[in-house]
Amino acid sequence: MRRLLIAAVLLRVPLFAQGTAPETQAAPRWPDGHVNLGSTADHKGYWEVRPGLGGFPRPADVPFQPWARALYQYRTSKDLYPPLVKCKPAGGPSFFNAPGFEIVEVPELQRVFVLNIAGPHSWRVIYMDGRAHPTGDDLRPAFLGHSIGRWDGDTLVIDTVGFNEKQWLAGSYPSTERMHLVERISRPNLRTLTYEAQIDDPGAYTKPWSIRWTINEKTASSWIAGGEMFEYICQDAGGE
Repeated sequence: MRRLLIAAVLLRVPLFAQGTAPETQAAPRWPDGHVNLGSTADHKGYWEVRPGLGGFPRPADVPFQPWARALYQYRTSKDLYPPLVKCKPAGGPSFFNAPGFEIVEVPELQRVFVLNIAGPHSWRVIYMDGRAHPTGDDLRPAFLGHSIGRWDGDTLVIDTVGFNEKQWLAGSYPSTERMHLVERISRPNLRTLTYEAQIDDPGAYTKPWSIRWTINEKTASSWIAGGEMFEYICQDAGGE
């Protein structure tokens, strides 16, 4: 290593050109030490999503119930567009869609907001105040469901129930009102965001299954440093 440093100085070659990567910027943090998943005064930006973010297993590996598999195959064979394209809200994994999103934590409200540029330009609310999900008639099915969250180290864990059946889980995958979704979001460094979700929907699938994707400097999707959320107008051409 000492010889490498001497050679770099003599030749005026950056050290990372010799095979050592430049230092990765750390993820921003709140005063209490936990990671900030979004924009800050020192590091403004948002997460851009390009088509092909993916993260889903092959359809052959998804544990469909027969009716759900048939519906999935019908949707894909007809090349149907998801409700998101017609300006309907999309919950869970479908919320993280092109062209991007921003995660905003508001400690004084004990809430995390996930803002979506796409579709109807909607937002999710994750309650961080320790409340439980509503039950019975108080749990009203909705496009985005009811989300509560907690921190597991530097990972935001989001637990969501109360979905309606008017949306597609992601792509052409169906879902029912019985769906229970657990998402885990982490930011190991400034430009990297990792998302994991476990889908437990006994109404449509025979067992839980999961997806996972990562945004970093090597992917088409990326952290747009200095960027800000922009206006996106969703036009419902179908008139529905």
